[in-house]
This record gives sequence, structure tokens and C-alpha cells, in this order.
Amino acid sequence: MAVLPAPAPAQVEHESDPLDAREPTRQGPLGAILEVWLPPVLLLVAWTVGWSAAGPWLAHEQLRWALLPTGLLLLLRGLLEITLRRAGPGGRPLLLLYGLHLVLVAFGILLNPLTCIYAFIGYIDAPRFLRGAWVHVAVMTTALLCAVGQVGGPQVALAEPWFFVGLAVVNLLLALAMMFVAGERERILDQRERAQREADRVNRENHQLHEQLMIGARTAGAGEERARLSREIHDTVAQGLVGVIRQLEAVGADIDPGSRQRITIAEEAARDCLLEARRAVEALGPHQLHGMNAVDALSDLVARWARAHRVVATFDADTAPRDGRHGDVLVRIAQEALANVARHSGARTVTVTLSGNERHRILQITDDGGGYDPVTVVRGHGLANMTERARSAGGDLGVRSAPGRGCTVTAAVPT
Repeated sequence: MAVLPAPAPAQVEHESDPLDAREPTRQGPLGAILEVWLPPVLLLVAWTVGWSAAGPWLAHEQLRWALLPTGLLLLLRGLLEITLRRAGPGGRPLLLLYGLHLVLVAFGILLNPLTCIYAFIGYIDAPRFLRGAWVHVAVMTTALLCAVGQVGGPQVALAEPWFFVGLAVVNLLLALAMMFVAGERERILDQRERAQREADRVNRENHQLHEQLMIGARTAGAGEERARLSREIHDTVAQGLVGVIRQLEAVGADIDPGSRQRITIAEEAARDCLLEARRAVEALGPHQLHGMNAVDALSDLVARWARAHRVVATFDADTAPRDGRHGDVLVRIAQEALANVARHSGARTVTVTLSGNERHRILQITDDGGGYDPVTVVRGHGLANMTERARSAGGDLGVRSAPGRGCTVTAAVPT
């Protein structure tokens, strides 16, 4: 049974900042929709709330000017999403566009401090559009912009510096906490994915091992059954035929010619049946490839066949690879072809050649017997069996013969 190859050594995975992952932040369908459409909604809400709350500290004229960065931010949002889809996160185009985005947010907060409602979305945008240290820069900048808006604008921040510093510290702590939570979430997701990939790999290996075990069990069962049938035929049919032949040979010569002729016919029939029984025993017996490769198995088969049938047989495998698939198919085809030579051809010499290349191994059995006409002679079970064996291995089989010119059987199977 084939042994599964050992898994390749696992590559060491270096720990990295979760915000420096190469894949975008993983979201469900609803999260992906909110990431795209929530920012423009918050931007419009920020301007609308600013207009509604306009009073002594915020002039309507100032809010009208705030429409300029608001409109530009809306256009920039679309450009950011298009660039993200085309180029992916972390590229230089997105870095430049997001830097412009932060400048417009700062300009918007200068005119309408309530733009900080929209600025908060930077905590989500930073890991979506940026990678590496730029994510931390963007998050810190977002925290400071939110603090400026929350105190009422740059004028109030300059007038009440401690109030601004307190809000800035709170926002920075919130930003750090959000980055830590996001990092933990990414690490957990990565661990789950690695565990799932490992489980899938183990399941695939178990499935392959199970398949190999099943194939081995089926092969072992088939081999045991073939060996049992071989023993049964040898111990019953073959031995019985040997006994019949010995009895016929022992009949004396003092019988009439008619009876002698019938005894001779019966003896010939018994010998033919014995030859078929021995052929079945050989085909069903222990696998020829046990302990040897196809070249050695074919060489042994040809030598035994030549001794048994007293036919000059040569085997040539000088150019054949000794290792390869489907050696059992080649041995079975050679058995069948040589049996047909013994039964039908009347050949005096047989040549068996095994050759090969990078794609195929080619077996050729040539005899100098009487041959036959492939057009008029009905194909027997032997030839059909050889053809089926070759095709089941992904190869092919061809027969070339003519009356008085012998026969050549050629089988090609994948290497």
C-alpha cells in the first residue's frame, strides 16, 4: 500500500500588526454596506445639525461656506471607494487621497465644528484605506480633529487649552482602545482561519488515507480470492485432467483402430482442457509483480512460457524504464497474447519487446505463426480482454496480422 508523503514543513508565520494585514477588514454584507453609505449620511447630518443649531457662536454665512468642504468630501468619498475597489488598500493613490480627505475634514471643522460628527468615521476608514504606520497616523489625527470639533472649534480650543487637551486625551484613549479591540478581533479571526485550514488539511489527508486503505483492502481481498480460485482449479480440474490423460495413455494397443482413434481424440481434448486449466491457474495465481518490477516479471513470464510450450522466445527490454505504472496490465496482456500464440498460431519463434519514453511504455509481442485475416476472423474473448485492460489503464492496444505472416500485438500504457 502506498504511503502518504509527509506534509511539508510549515512555514513560520511572523506576528504582525493586525492593522497591517494584507486583506481588507472582514465584514458581513450589512457591515460592507454601512462602511460605504454611512459616511456620506453622517456628513450631511453634520452640516444639517450645524445649520439647525446656528446661533450666536456660529453664523449662517459660515455654514454656507461649510457647504464647500462638505460637497468636496462627498465627491472624494466616491473617488476613495472607486480607488479602493480598483487598487486595493494601502496604495500610494489611496494614501494621497486620504491625506486630502483629512485636510478637507479639518477645513470643515474650522467652518462647522459639528463636522466632528462625520470625522468620527475616520476610526473605521483608516484600516479600510491605509496600511502600516499610516493607519496609526490617520487614527491619531482623527482623534485630534474630533476633539477640536467637540470643544466648539479652533477658537475655543485656543481659548480653553486644558479643556481641549482633556478631550484630546479622551479621544486618543478611545482610539487606542478601538485599535486594540480591532486587533484582537483580527487575531481571533486569523486563528480561526488557520485552525479551519489545518482542519481541512487533516481531513483531506484522512480522506486520502481512507481511500488508500480501501483500495488496499479491495486489492488484498481480490488477490486472496484469485489465489483461492487458482488453488481450487489446480487441485480439482487440473489434477483430474492429468489423471484422465494418464488413464488414456495406459490403454493398451490391442484395441481396434476405431476405438484407438476415439481414445486419441479424447486424449487431445483432455490435453487442451489441461492447457486451459493451467493457463487459468497462472492468470489467477499470485501477482507476478510481487517483489519484482515489470521488466523482471515479463522476463520470467516469457522464459517460463518458452519452456512450457517448447517455442523459441526472446525478450528485449534494454530501452524500457524499470519503474512505472500499470506493470500488472502489461504482464496480463503478455500472458493473454502468449496464450493465443500457443493455441492458434503454430509459431516457431516469438519476440517480446518492452520499450518506453517519457509518456508511454510499449509492449510488443510478435510471432512467426500462421497469422489471420482481421477482417474475416471474429475477435475472441482473449483479444477483447487485452483491449479492455489497456484502455482501463488509459492506454491502447493494436493488432497487426495477415494470413501466413504472423501476428504482432502492441500495447501502450501511460508511464
